[in-house]
Amino acid sequence: MGTWLLLELASPRSVLLRPSWPVIGAVVFMGYSAFIEWLVPDAGELNRHFQIWIMLFFLLVGESLGRGRDGDARFCFWVVLLILPIWSFLTLRGIDTIAGDVARTITRTSIESRELSARGVGGYGLVYTVLLSLPFLAWLAIHPRSVSVFDQAGRLQRRIARLLLLTNLLLCGLLILRAGYTIALLLAASAVVVVVVVRARRGLRLAISLVLSALLVVSSGLALNPMLYGMQRVASGTEYAAKVRDVRRSLDEDRSAGSVDMRAERYGRSWRLFLAEPITGTLQFDHVGKHSAVLDRFAQYGFAIGALFLALVAYMPLRFLRNPRVPIGLSIAFLIVAIGFPFLNNVFIGWGLILYVFSRGALAVMGIPLQRQRPVRVATTAGYSHA
Repeated sequence: MGTWLLLELASPRSVLLRPSWPVIGAVVFMGYSAFIEWLVPDAGELNRHFQIWIMLFFLLVGESLGRGRDGDARFCFWVVLLILPIWSFLTLRGIDTIAGDVARTITRTSIESRELSARGVGGYGLVYTVLLSLPFLAWLAIHPRSVSVFDQAGRLQRRIARLLLLTNLLLCGLLILRAGYTIALLLAASAVVVVVVVRARRGLRLAISLVLSALLVVSSGLALNPMLYGMQRVASGTEYAAKVRDVRRSLDEDRSAGSVDMRAERYGRSWRLFLAEPITGTLQFDHVGKHSAVLDRFAQYGFAIGALFLALVAYMPLRFLRNPRVPIGLSIAFLIVAIGFPFLNNVFIGWGLILYVFSRGALAVMGIPLQRQRPVRVATTAGYSHA
């Protein structure tokens, strides 16, 4: 990080010397959270902020890439796609050979979780990292011609790239299904359905597409357990029966473990604390719900800093949504996952890599310039107008 910051200072388009509003906002948020931690110490320690701070470091990297560095963004995109299958495969193997809930075990701080990490098994962070990459993988796999770099590549390179996209999509889908996180499964289903169904940007067609997508997600959620039960009966006596049973068990355990009631109580706690102190927040972290990155920031820091954090999380998918060159289905799917997850869970380091860097790389791969175009005034006989 230090090396990157030094190199960025020497860049002619440095985001540190000429910062955009997200860069300024990230610095303000990090400085304010550090100041409050020093001013109002509680049971937590300074290192509990590191996940969010490093996530926001990727925001700086993403903003730097957005200043015309399309080639670097494409490089980051393909590097992530080369690495994710390794982690996904090792985690899936861990689910099969160690325990069905290995992705949950690794989330807890223990000697066992450290040993699993050393073996390459991922947990909560990996599952939601691949979740955020899923809209891009689904779109590019369904629409391979949208990958503009294929035009300059040879036949072998195009086949390797498409194989890499399909491999990532398959492993990501399997990991989300097997890991047993119901929220991840629902967000993934929503993202894929929107990518496939939503095509029009405006008017009645967009409204119909969104309603149809919602109906498909709800109906698939209701039909999932009966469908898995039927698959288990069909696969009875084969090696696949145990795998289908494990998926059903992981989903049933997640729903029956009281997680819904527990989450609702924690969300409500943060919301009530925010309503009690909407301006300054509680300033202490001890009593917030600790299960929603967005609501917890509002509860602890008040409206201004809470809104700033939400803006830092949401500005990238909103840029996608406003850009007419980005497919509307991809934009909405990205928005659903990128905003829905921080409201329902805590963010982490790897979230920033996908949210700010990988997403820009996807745009560069699709041939959409990263440099934001500003209106140019051109002279006319009547004066000036926007071009």
